Amino acid sequence: MGIFSALQRKPSPDRDVIAIGTPKTLQSHPNTPVAAFEDGANKFAEIYGSSMVSSNRMFILSLVALMLAVTAVGAVTVLLPLKEVRPWLVEVDARTGVVNKPIEVQKVTPNIAVVQAELSRWIEAVYTLDPLRTNELFKYANVRSREKAIGQFTEFRVRERVFERLQREPGLIREVKVSSVDASQTGIAFAFLTTTERVGRDSEPKEKRLRLTMHYQLDPPKNQTDLLANPLGMYVVFFNEAEERAAR
Repeated sequence: MGIFSALQRKPSPDRDVIAIGTPKTLQSHPNTPVAAFEDGANKFAEIYGSSMVSSNRMFILSLVALMLAVTAVGAVTVLLPLKEVRPWLVEVDARTGVVNKPIEVQKVTPNIAVVQAELSRWIEAVYTLDPLRTNELFKYANVRSREKAIGQFTEFRVRERVFERLQREPGLIREVKVSSVDASQTGIAFAFLTTTERVGRDSEPKEKRLRLTMHYQLDPPKNQTDLLANPLGMYVVFFNEAEERAAR
């Protein structure tokens, strides 16, 4: 009776007895899948769905920020330049000092003679060799060059070895004579020139006849610097030379 009573003794109410194989034991086991005792769909949505929602929100915010940035850049581009120079013509009587009403110069359209003169000056600046003037002439020609003409002018200086020859050949002089400039077509001109090169006074001069094709454009100055450097706003954008052989 004593042994049987001991085996039949009830557990203490203070102890939490969990039998092996009960649902509570299985639920607490680390290898038990979540879906076995909980709502797996909600758990999956909570873990992975929230991250996808956050990612989508960040993508939308990034697109909105990119659109705002593009809009801002476009607005700044449209507004530039914020400061524009507009030339005005003010006539003053030299005798009386009376100032006439200023007239705004909307657009300068040079005639053919002015175009020919400007292109002739550019040609002389490019082809002239003079130890005292070459630097300033090259600056003049470079300021009035744009687009392809800038690279072509650089290639020309490298090909001609301008500064190297001026250093190694003291007394080197190359004179340029522009015989004609045909600017009858707007934006394009054809020039004929002769270069005479000598080293010192006693050396025999070397002549070369060239035919030059030039493309130019007119762009009125929009700031003070351009107005002082190039008032007419004429730029050479392309040029190509071809040597003319003397007829035998």
